Amino acid sequence: MANRFVTALADQPRRLTMATVVGMAAIGWIWLIAVVIDEGLSEALMPAMESNVSVSGLALGFAMWVAMVFAMMLPTAAPTFRAYADTIGRGTTTLIAGYTVVWLGASLLAMAIQTWLVHLGALAPHMAPAGMALSASILIAAGIYQFTPLKWACLLRCRNPRGAYVEDGAWSAFRIGLEEGLACLGCCWAMMAVMFAAGLMNLAAMALLGALMGLEKLVSGVWLTYFLGVLLILAGVILASGLVIG
Repeated sequence: MANRFVTALADQPRRLTMATVVGMAAIGWIWLIAVVIDEGLSEALMPAMESNVSVSGLALGFAMWVAMVFAMMLPTAAPTFRAYADTIGRGTTTLIAGYTVVWLGASLLAMAIQTWLVHLGALAPHMAPAGMALSASILIAAGIYQFTPLKWACLLRCRNPRGAYVEDGAWSAFRIGLEEGLACLGCCWAMMAVMFAAGLMNLAAMALLGALMGLEKLVSGVWLTYFLGVLLILAGVILASGLVIG
């Protein structure tokens, strides 16, 4: 029965693609939920302070960011992967691998930034902002990015995958995956950075931001992009105002 199911997926590229995305997203969410529930694992994820950074702690921190990528970013790219499935069939899994490689690199960078912020005292070891200044700055910066030409160019690429131009071969599929991953990174990195303001293990924020990034890629025009930009800037200004008044 299991072999028959696997064969049926392989013969249906769209189904195989969606099963891959759903499976990877499920792995990400299960791992993140387990971290929140398991206090021991949560404590292990807290970056060590000052000179006590451990390899195991960094590895767990990287795993956390990878899980966030699986949970938040892969679902937003599902329409893109499905479009390519009609062109390159089962090679779409190779394309997904290329896309994922880009975000793995981004996860390494995010982990380094997280560790650096902890050392500066701007981020608490339990991965929540240590003060409103960091949150306000991130929200305002993310909001401003929503109005930039780079954001719009990357969003257009995410909305219009070039499946019809993919050549044959695994390397071609992987290369296109890298290109789509870079476009997605350019489109969504600022919204992803908002997690530093919301708290890195805030599951509600992960779900909301993931849904908004996915919706942004589905709707037409710039109204939602600009609306989110205004909301982020306003939220940042309100936080900054409270900081000044306080």
